Amino acid sequence: MAHLHKQLDDLLTLINVDPDVLTATRERLALARKLAEQHPEGRTSYSSGSIPVGTHIQPHAGAVSDGDGGIILDRVRHPELGPDGEGEAPHAVTDELIAFIGPKLRDPERTPSYPKARVCTSRRGLKIHFGAPVNGTDVTVDLIVALRRREGRGLWIPDLERAPGSKKAWSASDPQGHVELLTSGADALRRTRRRAIRILKAWNAQATKPGFSSHQLSVWAYEFVEPRMGLVGAVHAVLLEAALRLQRGEPTKDPRSVSPDLKPLIPDADAERRLRVAADKLAKAIADPDDIDTVAEVLEHLFPKTMRERERAFSAASTPLSTTASLGLAGASLLLPKTRSWREDTAVER
Repeated sequence: MAHLHKQLDDLLTLINVDPDVLTATRERLALARKLAEQHPEGRTSYSSGSIPVGTHIQPHAGAVSDGDGGIILDRVRHPELGPDGEGEAPHAVTDELIAFIGPKLRDPERTPSYPKARVCTSRRGLKIHFGAPVNGTDVTVDLIVALRRREGRGLWIPDLERAPGSKKAWSASDPQGHVELLTSGADALRRTRRRAIRILKAWNAQATKPGFSSHQLSVWAYEFVEPRMGLVGAVHAVLLEAALRLQRGEPTKDPRSVSPDLKPLIPDADAERRLRVAADKLAKAIADPDDIDTVAEVLEHLFPKTMRERERAFSAASTPLSTTASLGLAGASLLLPKTRSWREDTAVER
C-alpha cells in the first residue's frame, strides 16, 4: 500500500497550518488566558479544541485561525449564575472581562502590543480580534466564560444569545476532559489518531456545507481508531463505522458523559450517505493501493477543494512536484510547502 500511504502523507503536508500562523494562534491564546486570569473574575483558564490536541489544519483562503479556550469563574462569587444557581447568564462578567482585556492588549507599553485589537461579546463569551493578520490569515481567540458544575464533571457553558433566565441559557460540556481523552494512549496511537482527524477534517471541509463538527469527527476517531492501525486504515475505519452507526440509528455519546449526544450538521440520511460514499471510494483505493490512476481518482473525489487551493497557494514555491509524482493527480504541477508545522515525523506531543 506504499503509493496510497504516500499520497495521504503528502495530503497531510498540504493541509499543514502555516508555521507562523500556528505559532501566533498558540501565543495569542496563551496571552488571552494570561490576561483573563489577571482579572478578579479569572479563577483559572484552559485551552481546548484543535490547538492542544494537535489537529489544527490550514484554513481555506480568507478564513480565520481560531484559538479556543475558556475562563472558569469562581462560583462562590456568583451563586446566581448557572443551572446550579438561579440560572442567570454571565452577561455582566463578560462585559467586565471585555473592558479589562481590551485596553491591556492595546497598551503600547506591553510587548507584544496590538493597537488595533478589539474584544467583543460572542455567543459563549469573548471574541478577541487582534487586528494583526499573519501571512494573510486573521488569527483570533475565543474565550468561553464558563462555570464549574456543582455536581458531576465538566463545566456549564453559557449561551449569551438566550433570553436572561432561559432554561437553555446553559449547557454542560467538558472541553478539558475531551483534550485529555484525545491526547491519551500510546505514542503511536495518539499520532495515528491525530493524523486521521486532520485528514477527516480536510475531507469534511470540501463540502459547501460541512456535514460534521470537528468535535464529532474527533470523537469518532477516539472511538474507532485502534492500536496498530495505519493512517489509511484509521481513516477508512472512522468513515465506515460512523456510516454504519447512523444507518442503525444509534447515537454518538459524549465520551465524557457530560454533553448531549453528538449529531451531524446535516440530516442523518444525508450524513450517512456522505460517509458511506467516502468509505467506498477509499476502499477502492485500498483494494488497488499501488495503482496511480485509481488513487488519483479517489483523491480527486475526496479532496477536490484542497487540491485546487494548495496548487494556487504554493504556485510561487521553489520546488514544483508533478501531481502525478506527488499526489497521483493528472494535470499541472502542484507545489508543496517546505515545512511541516505539526512535525509529523515525530511522535512528540507539545
